[in-house]
Amino acid sequence: MHIADIGATARRQAPIQGGPTAALLIPSGTSDQVAVFHLEIPPGGAMPEHDHGPSQIVLVPLAGLVEVHHDGRATTLSPGMTAHVGVGERVRLANPGTEPASVVVVASPAAFADRLASWPAVS
Repeated sequence: MHIADIGATARRQAPIQGGPTAALLIPSGTSDQVAVFHLEIPPGGAMPEHDHGPSQIVLVPLAGLVEVHHDGRATTLSPGMTAHVGVGERVRLANPGTEPASVVVVASPAAFADRLASWPAVS
């Protein structure tokens, strides 16, 4: 069994201006089937359009708002909602709110988490 604490797990910063931070809660080395990370997007922050390689993604907002741009449409997720991003689908994430957006992200297989592990550590 693997137990992680969001508040005690090292955070990594996306290498873009206004980008999110991520804490790898269940990194790819822990399981080859699934990775879990906590993503925090600052108010007005965003992630540019990207795909997730061979991984499917599930977004679970815990606090704040997350705008998911996909196929020319934007959908705003709030706590109590989820979104599934299939293999090969390209998305862009943004926080249109005034508070940080807190999102748990599940990736399966775990390969996508390796991209986050390469982000610079937050000091």
